[in-house]
Amino acid sequence: MSVFNPQENYFALLGVPETYEVAIPELTSNYRALQREAHPDRFANGSERDLRLAVQQSSFINEAYETLVSPTRRAAYLLKLAGVNSDMSSTTFQDPEFLMQQMQLREELSELHDASDPEQALDVFYRDLDEAASKQKQAFSQSYNQKQFDIAIAAYAKLQFLEKLRSEAELKESELLDY
Repeated sequence: MSVFNPQENYFALLGVPETYEVAIPELTSNYRALQREAHPDRFANGSERDLRLAVQQSSFINEAYETLVSPTRRAAYLLKLAGVNSDMSSTTFQDPEFLMQQMQLREELSELHDASDPEQALDVFYRDLDEAASKQKQAFSQSYNQKQFDIAIAAYAKLQFLEKLRSEAELKESELLDY
């Protein structure tokens, strides 16, 4: 087992460039290779110390992967690496266009139960949500690369909001379609 360093940068650990635009197939491939090497099952017959280290390393690799594969968590991690506080607990949006878009998306979500074809309505809703998220991901990437951290933080906050809305939609979807 390679030397375990819990302070290692997630990008370095997973062998991908430290940027918002991560190649997910490469990230996943590197993750799987690391997990094959570090998985605790490989150390089941070893010493207790080796097994404990394998569990810690495997957990760290999992956390790194889950952070980098998620666009929102990746944005927060990049801001953290840049020394930028990304606490959004008291964030209010000053962007009227985004506020209108959110009101429209929330209205679409609340009207899903009345739709004549809930599956089609969900498809439209998810398409609209994905377009909004794509716009914010692009805004985050550009502003982060240009070190315009105020704009990057705003895009990150919007991504968080859209991610929460997606979670709500997924719950509603399971109710509507009886999953």
